[in-house]
Amino acid sequence: MMSSVAVFLIVFTLIYAGVLVYLSDGLKRLKRQKRSEEQPPVTVIICAHNEERNLPACIAHLKAQNYPPEKTEIILVNDRSNDKSEEIMQKACIDDRRFKTIAIFDRLSDFAPKKRAIDSAVKAAQNEILLFTDADGRPGPDWVKTIVSYFDAETSMVIGYAPYTVKPATHFTKKILALEYLSHAAIAAATTGLGFPATCVGTNMAYRKKMYLKIDGFGEYKNQISGDDDLFLTRVREQKKYRIAYADNAGSHVYNNPPRLWSKFIHQRMRYASKGFKYPFKVTAALLTYFTYNSLLLVLSFGVWFMQEYLLLFLSVLAIKWAAEFFFMYKAGKALADRRNLSVFLFAALFHIPYVVVFAVLGQFDFFRWAEESAEPGVQNGNGSAV
Repeated sequence: MMSSVAVFLIVFTLIYAGVLVYLSDGLKRLKRQKRSEEQPPVTVIICAHNEERNLPACIAHLKAQNYPPEKTEIILVNDRSNDKSEEIMQKACIDDRRFKTIAIFDRLSDFAPKKRAIDSAVKAAQNEILLFTDADGRPGPDWVKTIVSYFDAETSMVIGYAPYTVKPATHFTKKILALEYLSHAAIAAATTGLGFPATCVGTNMAYRKKMYLKIDGFGEYKNQISGDDDLFLTRVREQKKYRIAYADNAGSHVYNNPPRLWSKFIHQRMRYASKGFKYPFKVTAALLTYFTYNSLLLVLSFGVWFMQEYLLLFLSVLAIKWAAEFFFMYKAGKALADRRNLSVFLFAALFHIPYVVVFAVLGQFDFFRWAEESAEPGVQNGNGSAV
């Protein structure tokens, strides 16, 4: 049994290293993307549920955008908030004519709340180019201008990087979380460069209104609690007729804070993992293979305590795996102008194997928190819709 596992791990580790080298080529291809200097009218959309803590700073960053005010519309959606979010939004509208608000007070059984909020804003938007971030997003002053530059006549969607803020800069735990988040962006950027964007984040994305309407928005995913970003990306990609770009320029970054509590981090990662079986088969198959690989590594890490003849094999596999991952992360950090946290790579790598296995399993139980509310089996219909 162990010998079979050993052969699989050796072969798969070499394949895995080759895949990471191949993905690195995708990062290089990002530099070949077409850019435009035009400044068309845009609509920025932020959906908020009980975000009184985050909205003031987000609004301040949006007000500071270096983009013609007469070409900018900003829609703030109050999604059933019972704090001061509505009051903050109304004040923004009074202070700045670019701002508008939409209020939602109820829930629909067949439409997940966040997706419904986005859908309402998209249909109310006056402009064709739509930019999205979250209430805890902190876009730089050139965010709108930079994201828009990736829209040429043939581009329908632009996805970008939302790095974690690390304050103080030496905070060890936050550096690890930020590096892990960079790995998500690295996959998104590399696969986009290769023509098959695999994932994205709702904190930094943009697309054309006419495309959204033409594909019927979130379609079959509209009742899923999670996935207003990557599941929507999946719908766009699988149409096979829309060009998707990745904004690699540092001016397009939208910073956000890592989860303040470990419980929030755990629920957030469980939410990410819960979508594993909702992707197209080829994506799900790749995720299952990666999960199996890490599961076997985890088993072997315990097995070497009892069968020390496999210790050299285990260390060799880890060395190849970590070297390939560091190579890829270094290239990604360079491509996305964020190499702040590579110094903690080795420490983060030690926990990465159990991290992948544990959250992949926990995510399938649909027990996580979304916007301070519990989202567990009893809160969803059999088809996954919120009630």
